[in-house]
Formats: sequence, structure tokens, C-alpha cells
Amino acid sequence: VDKPFLSIIMPVYKAEKYLPKSIESILGQTFTDLELILVDDGSPDRSGEICDSYAEKDKRVKVIHFTENKGVTVTRNTAMQQAMGRYITFADADDEIATDTYEKIFEAIKDTFPQVVVFGVVEKYYDRDYQLKFTKEITLPEKYFSGSKQVREYVIELEKSTLYGYFWNKLYDAEHIRKHNIAIRDYPFDEDFFFNRDFFMEIENMMVLNMAPYSYNRRVDEGLTSRFFPNFFEIKEERVAGLLSQYEYWGMCTPYVEKSLADIYVRYLYAGLLRQFDRRANSNRKSRRNWLKQRYESEIFKRLIPISEPQNRVVRIMSWLLKGRHTTLCLSAGRFMHIMRNSLPLLFSRLKQNR
Repeated sequence: VDKPFLSIIMPVYKAEKYLPKSIESILGQTFTDLELILVDDGSPDRSGEICDSYAEKDKRVKVIHFTENKGVTVTRNTAMQQAMGRYITFADADDEIATDTYEKIFEAIKDTFPQVVVFGVVEKYYDRDYQLKFTKEITLPEKYFSGSKQVREYVIELEKSTLYGYFWNKLYDAEHIRKHNIAIRDYPFDEDFFFNRDFFMEIENMMVLNMAPYSYNRRVDEGLTSRFFPNFFEIKEERVAGLLSQYEYWGMCTPYVEKSLADIYVRYLYAGLLRQFDRRANSNRKSRRNWLKQRYESEIFKRLIPISEPQNRVVRIMSWLLKGRHTTLCLSAGRFMHIMRNSLPLLFSRLKQNR
């Protein structure tokens, strides 16, 4: 059997409303040497039937059905094991991708075939009536990175731009995934970051493309209806620690890397703090104060907060409050952010984007 150049993995669950549009945005690509693996994750709606109907019409479509819901980690890992392509990429069932995306990527990499291709994204923010309110494009300059040193130096730039931590803005060399036995770990969120960290550990080359063909649709939910993760901050802290240890493993943990991570850590600390004001956190004034004081005592706080100097003026003030351990003022800032996120979610999202 001729192996396709590209395998696209799409987990599907309760997606019947937007699934046809997403599937067609892939099958309608001007680049045709691909397979689309749809994983029906025990979906209770008509998603499974929709997947099968496309598989009947187009031999490039493979469908995996689970009788019960297993979650995206299992679905993606199962599909990765069955993928036949030279490269693997991921798509979500409610996102869209420009029609000439894979053709443009193929043209850009056909002389080098790097181990990973990274491109930009357009984040589209919708209100609860699904009206588009604003978009933000994130891209980086085009460059081919040869040799592990060049790639590793640039990883921190990928993370600062937020492009390191996504699945769907990358093409991954399938051979590298198999050789190093890389699988997606089971996290409630940010599992794509941890996969990328594992994938990038030993790679030798990379292509970054200055294009943003992928639309990531975000619904700006009111705080009460958005999902709540009790261990939100712990996972974000693990993300920062993960990058620190990655750079230490590479022997490249420079002051620049540490400072960049310190600035990111300040944001995560306040994101964690504002969640302490969510009713579902079951926190009171005393437990919020204790939560913050526990952070002060962590090794990562002591290492990073003293060196943080964020560019953004608001974040710089937030950093200063943490440096001085001004607990009451930090808590007031957290409460203010919580109120703002709930009452003006679109404005809050827009301000958050001003990095």
C-alpha cells in the first residue's frame, strides 16, 4: 500500500453540528496525499454516522469507533499507532483550516523534510451566541533550524509566543515518534505541551513557517459555565518546571531562558489565584491567603520570581507585588481579575492577549 505523506488525526465527540465543515476543510485540501483518521469517541449524537458517511465517499478517510467515551488522550494515541503517514498532525472537530495549507507546507519543506514543522494560528474569539468578536493572529518569522543547538535555543521563543504548546500547528515526523516511543500523556489540559516537550527533547532540525492557516475557535464562556480544573495551577507550574528541566537537560538554561520563564510564571500564578475566587474552588479568605503563602515557599517561586521583569506594564506590577510578597494586594488583584473575567469576559480575553 502506498503510504500517504500526511496523517491527520481528529478526535470526535458530540460534534455533529460542526463536524462536516471541519472534515470538508481537510478533504477539500489542494494537497491530496493524506489520510484523515476520525476517532468517534463513543459520541452519543450522530457524529459516528457522519464519520462513516465520509469514509464511504472518500477512501482517504479511516474511522475508529469506541463504544464508550475514552477521552482525547486515548483517542489520539490509538490513532497515532494506526497512522500510515510520513508526518502526523492533529485537528479538532470544531476548528477550520485554510484549503491550501498542506500544499503550502509541502512546498516549503520538500527539500529538507525536517523532523517538525511549526506554523502560526489565528485565535477566533466568539461570545456565547457564537458571534465572532475579535481575532488574534500569532506567527513567527520563517526559518529553517539545522542542528539541535539551533532548535533548542529557539524553543523558548516558541513558548513565549504560545506556539510551543499546541498540537494542531505542527507536523510531526512519525518515525521520530516511534523511535522515541513518544505518546500523549493523560492531563486534563496542556497535554499537547507535555507531548511537545517529549518530542522536542532529541530533535535535530525544524522548520518554522510564517503563516497562520489554522483557525482555533475559542468561545469566551462566562466563568460559571467554563470548565473548572482544581489542579489548574499545579499543571501550569509543572509546565514551567518542565521547560526549566528541558533546558537543564540540554545544558542551556541561560539567564535569558530563566527570565523568560519567570515572566510566564507570573501570569500563571495570577491565573491560578483568580481561580481561587471561583465558587467551585470552595475557598475562603483564609484558604486563599494560605494558598498564596504556600506558593512563596516553593522552590520554583524562589528561583524565578526574584528575576522576573515582564515587559507588559500590568504584569510588571503583578510581578512587583509577588516579589514583595504583598499578600493582601495580590489577593485584591486576583479578586478583581475574577470579577472582570466573569462580568466582561471578552474584554478580559482581549487584555490577556496583549503580551
